[in-house]
Amino acid sequence: MNEKNILIIARVLITPLFIYSGLGKVFHFSDNVAKTPFGDSLIGQLMIIGAIVIELGGSLCFLLGYRLKIASAVWIFYILLTSVMFHQFWLYTGPQQVGQVINFTKNLSICAGLLYFLLYSPEKKQPEA
Repeated sequence: MNEKNILIIARVLITPLFIYSGLGKVFHFSDNVAKTPFGDSLIGQLMIIGAIVIELGGSLCFLLGYRLKIASAVWIFYILLTSVMFHQFWLYTGPQQVGQVINFTKNLSICAGLLYFLLYSPEKKQPEA
């Protein structure tokens, strides 16, 4: 198997988490808005709409091989921001803290993988054939 095929597999494998999360936000929009720091407000709604666009739009970019550097940079920023907002392990103790640490560090690991795409993806402005 050559490097190009392995990178295609990697691009496909990174998307299910974002597709699942994005669709979850679409189908449970109000519940997700309520979980934002701004609660059920216009800002909370805009945050969830933005999250849907980033998660599903980024997944589409990765599946098509389109603008991978930009999609990677956006995902990295998004993951770091949401990790700090929603996985504040420093505020918890005991089992809750463990769960938050796992989610926070999992997100850092995803960012490490995305850094590879950010640094080494070829600049293609058209989807791969």
